[in-house]
Amino acid sequence: MIEDYNPWWVSRDRIGEVEAYRRFEESDVRWIPDVVDRLSLRPFSLNFVFGPRQVGKTTALVLLAKRLLDGGVDPSAIFYLSCDRLADYRELDEVLGDYLRFRRANGVSSSFILLDEVTYPREWHRALKGRIDGGDLRNDVLVVTGSLSMSAKGEMEAFPGRRGMGRNLLMLPLPFPRYAELLGLKVPRGGLDFALSGSARYSHLVTELNDALGRYLVTGGFPSAVRENFRTGRVPGGVVADFISSVASDINKLRRSETFFKLAVRGIIERTSSELSYQTLARSFGVGTVKTAISYVELLERLYLLKVVEQVDQDGNVLVRRGKKLYFTDPFIYRALSSWTFADVPDESKLVEGVVATHLSRLFDVFYARAGEREIDVAIKGDGDMVGLEVKFGRVRGLARALGKIRRLYVLSRDEVDGNVIPASLFLAMLDVPQSVELNVLA
Repeated sequence: MIEDYNPWWVSRDRIGEVEAYRRFEESDVRWIPDVVDRLSLRPFSLNFVFGPRQVGKTTALVLLAKRLLDGGVDPSAIFYLSCDRLADYRELDEVLGDYLRFRRANGVSSSFILLDEVTYPREWHRALKGRIDGGDLRNDVLVVTGSLSMSAKGEMEAFPGRRGMGRNLLMLPLPFPRYAELLGLKVPRGGLDFALSGSARYSHLVTELNDALGRYLVTGGFPSAVRENFRTGRVPGGVVADFISSVASDINKLRRSETFFKLAVRGIIERTSSELSYQTLARSFGVGTVKTAISYVELLERLYLLKVVEQVDQDGNVLVRRGKKLYFTDPFIYRALSSWTFADVPDESKLVEGVVATHLSRLFDVFYARAGEREIDVAIKGDGDMVGLEVKFGRVRGLARALGKIRRLYVLSRDEVDGNVIPASLFLAMLDVPQSVELNVLA
């Protein structure tokens, strides 16, 4: 069986027989996920890569294998396995044993072991832990991918002191700056101050960037949605259905109620960009008790489908007992979950606000601020004054005055450019946002 997953053992160029690589090569649009560059490839390393299914983890592993082959690594020292056909840790351990015997027979002492969707076999961590403790993998680099339930169930915590130089990488959907690049829009990228200061120089690109952002609000950064949209101009229902099935699978694995999950999702969609309390989610949207509402919001957050944004006061103090703002982490998630829960997709301005908040959350701790009727959509803490951003797709009638320590205020408009008024599409395109984020989830 293991030979079928590793055709490069016969000939390096036979990697083209791997389905994920073939689809990548034949696609009208393609990119290399940045997670490939962020893995630790020095032995001993145990890397975890987790994220939603369909976000491109399998493709990333196959592209890593291709890079290793092109770099002259012995093909026998690259072992890829999709674990979705294995029942439990015993079968996983047996397959690992088969590979270890194969590499000994071929004189290989150090390998790159790539285990895809490792959460499928029950108690998968027992097989890896046993092999690591037994010293079988001490000279190896392991890259292990899994669905978000791997993080939500705390299964990675089974490896304290067994990680070597490994990293925990959360692989998220493709961010808008790289999406715009796929459309041929070359915009320099940098940090927050760079993105806030370049509107005048690149304002001639706003029309094209707005068109790109409009497409991004449909596809988000999920590869299947992006590629189908490039090929046909739409996102087929099958792509949406596959995503919903993957979410439902994770819910079932975690033994949570699909009914309460969908009620929570509907409430969040309907109140996106507005302040929402757990009491309102429970009372107005039927998500059981307040405790139940909290648990399902936390579940969505632990599955990395949702970003919870806390409120701060004008001095920057976090108000944990106040209402939150809840954003799904990608526009495609809004559209897929809206179809599942029969909710209306939020309007363009609200979706853009969500993109701004969640993109910035890959770089900073983000908050929002309120004082009476005034609200600042996104507030970012710095060393001195805080930065405040307001998304306004209607007519911009001047800037609001400072709110306490939030003295640097900007408006993200549809297309207006005037001092501190910047088109949202241009701001996002100039912001250097990573696709993958390193997390410190293990001791």
